[in-house]
Amino acid sequence: MSHYFRIVAVPDPQTLPRIAGIFAQRSLIPSMVSAQLRGGLFNIEVALDDLDAQTAAIITAKLRESVLIASAVCDPADKGTRARHEAAAA
Repeated sequence: MSHYFRIVAVPDPQTLPRIAGIFAQRSLIPSMVSAQLRGGLFNIEVALDDLDAQTAAIITAKLRESVLIASAVCDPADKGTRARHEAAAA
């Protein structure tokens, strides 16, 4: 099942590498990554295909532990949700 992570984080040079590292530690390659600076905060979206709910929950918890991350939410996504996210990122 696909999952979408929505992350709000401090705009710091280490924010994006740290987030990428959390996925890399589990040998996961995102199918989509989007980051925008809005209102003084990074708004980051990460999509992963073929991810089970338990692993998604563990990753979300790890993201929330980071000092640079203000919030992290993960939602399972269907194909319609993915199409909307890809269109918004384009």
